[in-house]
Amino acid sequence: MGLAPFFDRARQSAAQVLRDFDADAFERRLGDVVVTLAFDAQAATSAEGLASLDMAARLIARLYPRVRVLTLGGDDALADELIELMRAINPNLEVVSKIGDGFHVAVVAGGTKLEADATVYMGSDRWIARVSTLAPARSGGSPNPFAAGAAACIAMANVFRAVFARWIAKASLDTDVTFSLLNFEMGDLAANDDLHAGLDLGLVQLVGVGAIGNAFVWSMSRLRGVKGELHLIDHETVELTNLQRYLLTAMTDVDASKVALAASILEDCGIEAQTFATTWAGYVERMGHHRFDRVAVALDTVRDRVQVQSSLPRRVYNAWTQAGDLGISRHGFDDKEACLACLYLPTGKRRNEDEIVAEELGFRTQEQILRVRSMLHLGMPVGEQFVREIAANIGTNAEALLLFANLPLRAFRQKAICGNAILRAADGAGPELEVPMAFQSALAGVMLAAEIVASTPEVRTAQPATRSVVDLMRALPGRISFPMLKRAPGPVRCICQDPDYISVYRAKYHVEAP
Repeated sequence: MGLAPFFDRARQSAAQVLRDFDADAFERRLGDVVVTLAFDAQAATSAEGLASLDMAARLIARLYPRVRVLTLGGDDALADELIELMRAINPNLEVVSKIGDGFHVAVVAGGTKLEADATVYMGSDRWIARVSTLAPARSGGSPNPFAAGAAACIAMANVFRAVFARWIAKASLDTDVTFSLLNFEMGDLAANDDLHAGLDLGLVQLVGVGAIGNAFVWSMSRLRGVKGELHLIDHETVELTNLQRYLLTAMTDVDASKVALAASILEDCGIEAQTFATTWAGYVERMGHHRFDRVAVALDTVRDRVQVQSSLPRRVYNAWTQAGDLGISRHGFDDKEACLACLYLPTGKRRNEDEIVAEELGFRTQEQILRVRSMLHLGMPVGEQFVREIAANIGTNAEALLLFANLPLRAFRQKAICGNAILRAADGAGPELEVPMAFQSALAGVMLAAEIVASTPEVRTAQPATRSVVDLMRALPGRISFPMLKRAPGPVRCICQDPDYISVYRAKYHVEAP
């Protein structure tokens, strides 16, 4: 069976969304499934259809080991290109021409019906994504990729729910979805418009070029007739486990700079990319000023998000994935709505970083916690002895962890825990971590990119509510966007309610007090 080299990470991700998870049963189910990616001439000759097929192929290859690419009167050359793309992601992929026994699920672009055990149709029209399990959804010919990408993400979530229905509580498929990436409304309220040629986005910072950032860049790279400047900010390189949900990556991209890879994808579009292989703090220091008009945030931690908000951009657009949902949020600072930091204010006592890290590594005593605190503060390499203690704590072979012994503790934690070495070595005995499914991260990134373009002056007529939230483990509801106001004054106060921060923000952007 053609499981990907990074399958451990995909299995970990699935374990967090499937109930009563059993690794062997999960692999057996994948071995029984053939996923067909099908298209007709209508999809193959439209820009939006090509975008949906590209997105779907990138998502399929990251999980499913057995696939079929089927032309329904379409272009055989395109089928070959999609197969080549999927094999670049998973060189072990088994491409079949006949279905045989087992479960057959198909995702279809274009206007042609196809019979399978489960069939999901994806289509789009400019800003509007359409997904159905009842009838084909045709693809538009516009240069707007956002709805096309979103449709593929939602379609692949339906494929996952169909394949693993018995492990998903209240599993159901989307019979008919109409979702606007312009005003983030559903059904009859979904707004649509042409994307005006010559639109100038101005300067935008993308902070974080991980899974969500990859989908953001994928979306921007497919825009045509739009110009702007994008600063790509991320200090990390691509690791093998990242391939589980980093859309832009293939096997040949392991060890590549994340920002350099993203910039290479943007070379043929109107977006001028500059790379900054550093953190947000390093970027701010390098720029030598603190005026940032629009910042797109695709970061993993609360601390990093709050750090961006504390530098007081004029507007912040945040994307996230977490247990149960994904989404984007929109933030000013000097208004009634919540700023980005408001979303992550503590509601009770929070543990310190040293306590969290100590627990993840199997240390429990106060003396051990103090030792971890010291290592975090000093930034010293963890060393062989420390690594062997961790291995003994979690009952695993130390060899998988000794590769990272020369790293400081924060970097060790990222590589060994977030990078899945501990989980892989311990065969599931290590700490449980949030690892989203690829289609979850991808939709969050597409939504973030769409919001950046839609929020450009004169693109849309009304600002959506603060947060737009989607749960891809369920059929999409009729409403996904909700307001969020600042908290009433109390013992925990956000920086957006601090007079000094407010004063600096108003002076920076010449905002008059209301």
